[in-house]
Amino acid sequence: MQAEWRNAERTILALTDVTGHVVIVEQGHALWPKASKRQDIAPFAPEPIPDPEPEDLQAAIPPLTRRQVFIALHRLGLFSAKEAVAAAATGVVPAALEPTFAALPEPDQTDARVTFAAFQMAYRTDPMTAMIAAAVGMTAEQIDAIWTRFASI
Repeated sequence: MQAEWRNAERTILALTDVTGHVVIVEQGHALWPKASKRQDIAPFAPEPIPDPEPEDLQAAIPPLTRRQVFIALHRLGLFSAKEAVAAAATGVVPAALEPTFAALPEPDQTDARVTFAAFQMAYRTDPMTAMIAAAVGMTAEQIDAIWTRFASI
């Protein structure tokens, strides 16, 4: 039988038999007086916490509203003031993005245009975000910075 501490305070002990069955023993458990005095108890070793994947970090970024997106794209010089207002009001695709939309095959092109015209919230991991970023030549890091910078506008 193997024994190991399951917490740093040494108040939870795990006993594992040869079949792999684990019994969790805490103070007050009938096995505690004998099991907690064993000399062969493995020390507590916390499970390593892996670094989150970039996609997980991006998925955790709160969305931007339609208004925040068009203000951001205008302030960054990617859309003119007239284009930003038109895109926000009518969903018309700005000139900087038109070639990207036009290059899509049908029905993807229509789907993308409808999505652009109708979106209310922009999510960092949405394929439309990646498409717009690629169209204007922005890196993932630059897009993350936009989400952070314009979240409070």
